[in-house]
Amino acid sequence: MPSDSILERWVDDGLTHQEMVDRIREQFDTTVSKSAVAAALSRAGLTNRVRYDTHIPWTPIRPDHARSYPLSMLRLMARRDAGLDLTEPQTARLDSWLERLQRENAVVDYQYDHADGFVYRRRKRGDLEHPPIRPPR
Repeated sequence: MPSDSILERWVDDGLTHQEMVDRIREQFDTTVSKSAVAAALSRAGLTNRVRYDTHIPWTPIRPDHARSYPLSMLRLMARRDAGLDLTEPQTARLDSWLERLQRENAVVDYQYDHADGFVYRRRKRGDLEHPPIRPPR
């Protein structure tokens, strides 16, 4: 199992238990179960943190897409909506990003097989205003 600090970073990045299982397999060449990940998170005191599933409803997310800008902004939005403090630079980036989406009448969509993963689409009926996403079909 990765160190508590690695697990904490993954939790902060909004990875699901399955995504952590996948990362462990890829980075540490070992297989663990989702329940083992859950137990490790509990032991490390990393449970009951921000849930991102309303802002990031797509699963799974490819590991090479995990650091994309739209995903980072959706995580910040989820943290702010949960009442957690953001730094001034985080707040400025998030507000600027949201203004851009509003100005361009756009939402975030995710396509697992797309090279970039997260893409901007013109808003249409069925897209969510808050968070500004196209939910999975």
